[in-house]
Amino acid sequence: MQIQQSPSFPFKKIGQTTDTPKERKLKEACQNFEAIIIQQMLTAMRKTVPKDGLFTSGYAEDMYQSMYDEGLSKEIASGRGLGLADVLYKQLSGGITPPTK
Repeated sequence: MQIQQSPSFPFKKIGQTTDTPKERKLKEACQNFEAIIIQQMLTAMRKTVPKDGLFTSGYAEDMYQSMYDEGLSKEIASGRGLGLADVLYKQLSGGITPPTK
C-alpha cells in the first residue's frame, strides 16, 4: 500500500528532522498558547477549592501557586499536552512554504 502525498500538506522525508526556523517558531508559539490555556484552566480549577481549613493562605502562597501553575502548564504543553498545539500547528502551517528540493 502506498500513501499518496497531498500537495497542500507535504510529509517530511524520513531522516529529515530539521525544521525551518519558521516551523520552529510556529511550534513554539503554538506550545506557548497551549500553556496559557492550561494555566487558565488550572487557575479556574484552583478557585473552586474551598479555602477554609487550619491554615490561612496569604499573598506568598498565592504567588507560589501562580508560579507553580505557570511551570506546570509549560511542562504539560511541552510534552503531549492537550493536543491544542498540534491542531493549531496543522492549521497555521499551511501558510509556511515547504523547503525547496
